[in-house]
This record gives sequence, structure tokens and C-alpha cells, in this order.
Amino acid sequence: MSATTFKQGTGEELKQLFAMLAQSIRGSLGPLVGREIVVESLEPEMIEVATLVAGIEKPSALARGMMEKGFAGSVLYVLFDLPDAVAMAGHLMLWADEVIAERRTRSTFETEDAQAFGELGNVLFAGFGNVLRAQIANIDVRMQDHGVVQPGLDKGLFGTEPLVAFSFKLTIGDHPESIGRIVVDRLTAEAWNKAPLEPNDTAAETRGGPSSGASAAVKDDEGFEGIPAAPVRGTIAAFVLQPEVFPTLRRSCRRVGFDLRRHGRGEIPNPAAHKNEVVLLDVPPGEDRRFDWCRRIKEMSSSTRVVLLIHQPSRQRVVMAFMAQADVILGFPCEEEDLSLKLGSILPPLPRAVTTA
Repeated sequence: MSATTFKQGTGEELKQLFAMLAQSIRGSLGPLVGREIVVESLEPEMIEVATLVAGIEKPSALARGMMEKGFAGSVLYVLFDLPDAVAMAGHLMLWADEVIAERRTRSTFETEDAQAFGELGNVLFAGFGNVLRAQIANIDVRMQDHGVVQPGLDKGLFGTEPLVAFSFKLTIGDHPESIGRIVVDRLTAEAWNKAPLEPNDTAAETRGGPSSGASAAVKDDEGFEGIPAAPVRGTIAAFVLQPEVFPTLRRSCRRVGFDLRRHGRGEIPNPAAHKNEVVLLDVPPGEDRRFDWCRRIKEMSSSTRVVLLIHQPSRQRVVMAFMAQADVILGFPCEEEDLSLKLGSILPPLPRAVTTA
């Protein structure tokens, strides 16, 4: 498995946002540690969790921030080389240079290191929140937890969904340069980018084929480009939780004539904002509150059509969908042709051609 960069010309908005997040490290932490912090942005990559973990070759400090409001439930990860995390903690605590130098050689946090790094993490995520609110939406980020990730271990810390990792060079005062990373799940990254992220196929082929982390996206791109684009006759607002839904949905929208607008994982649909549109909700197990969202949307406006993709459908959940007045109910996984047929049934007809005698 390996990581893959973005296809040239795609992901530019996300790259700029990541660069702003990285630069906020300098402004947030530099004054606290009393040392100049220099940050140089590198290229973001689409990456699988296992690939990310396998690439951690030495103990690293990890801070996890939980997003609230606009992207509630998404996690923002920041990885630093452990010696740099120890150095920042030491400078915050005003330790002598020789003490910091000795602690930088260790493979774990001392209690004081961990406490000081936690304080730095609180300030770090507050700075990230300022950037995200200014650039994306009403988002707060708060420290969830922090600790040390050992090489090849702790896969569970990063969830299970495909990720996007943004690397940056970091220099703290006179300490050696290192590489840090900002990581977020791919669905959130695509929502921030306001467009799907496309893998660099050429780079993947140079390595002998597409990576496991990007293989589904590559397959999606190949199938997507081969579908004739139907005239756009409507807009679909997609509130998608499961990553496997989006490739099928994207192809269907191209085939039948929907302009696809993707919303963040933590967003809740505003019934008043989707009049004359189609709202698609995928409903994984444990997300039955989405039936209530459907009901509220339909009560607000009969012009809004709602599509429910029900994962692990059961008789009870299908009845709940009917009671919520969904216009389309479909079990998932499903074939793209089935979804296209269902979506096509709720599109307005094409205008009839005007003929003259």
C-alpha cells in the first residue's frame, strides 16, 4: 500500500486551507515557546490508515482534535516528531537547554512533557478553529486527547476511513528540521475542498499500480469519465456518512442529470434551504435520527424530494422510511444502475422540443 498525491489542477482549495492551518502553528505556538517556528508546506496525499501507521518510523507525538458545530464528529489529527514535541513542551516550561536536549533523546513523554504538550495542543486547535471558521464554516475544534504513537502500532487511533494527510517541514529555534502532518478523513477533506479529490494516476502507475487507499477512487474516475453527461435538470444535496456511497452516487448523478452538492459529515440539513432540490441521506446503522431529518424536510416543503439509502435494511427501517415520507427508499449497497433509475424517476422531464410546420 502507498499514498497518492492529487491530480494536477484538483484539490487546490484544500491545499491552500491546509497551508493556512500549518502556518497557524507558527502564530499559535511560537509566542508560547519563545522560539521562532518556521513552517514550510509540502504536498497533501490521499492515504489509507494502515499506510499512515506503517509510515510512522519513530515515536511521534499525536494530538487529536474533535470538531464541533459544522463538522461535528470529524477528527483532526496532528503528528509531530517526538523530539520536537518535547522541545516545545520544555521551552514552554522554561527548562534549561541541557535538560531539553537530554529529554529529546527519549522515546516517550515524561509526565511533565505530556502535561505541557496538552496545553500546547489546546492552543494549537484553537488556532485551527480560527482558520476553519474564517475559511469554511462555523467550526470549533477542541483537544480530544494526546499521546505518543509508536512505530507500526496504534492503528485504531486514526479510525477506519480513508484519510488525507498534509505534510509540512517544521523548524523550532535551533533544533533540527523535522516533518509534521495534519490529517483528516477524506470525506471531510473533500467537503472542505468543495469538490471530489482525484488521485494522481500517473504517480500511482509509476509505482506499479494504484495504491489500496486510492484504488476505489481510481476505479471511480475511470467509470465516471466513461459515462455520457446528461443535461443537468436538478440539484441533489448529499449528506453522506459512509465513504463507499459517494462513488456510486457521483456516477448516478452524471448519468441522470443531477448537479451534486456534497455537505460535510457533521452537517444537519436545514429544511428551508433545500426547496425544489433533492436531499439524499444515507442511513447507516445507529443513525436512525436521519429518518426524523427526512420527516422535517418533507413537512417544511413538499417541493423537496428526499432519497434515503438505508444500510442493512430491515422491515422495521423500511417502514420508518415510509413513515418519514421519503420519496425514494433504496437499500445500500446497490448497483449504480438501480440508483440511477430511482434518481431519474424524480427528476423533472426534459422540455419538449418545439417544432414548426
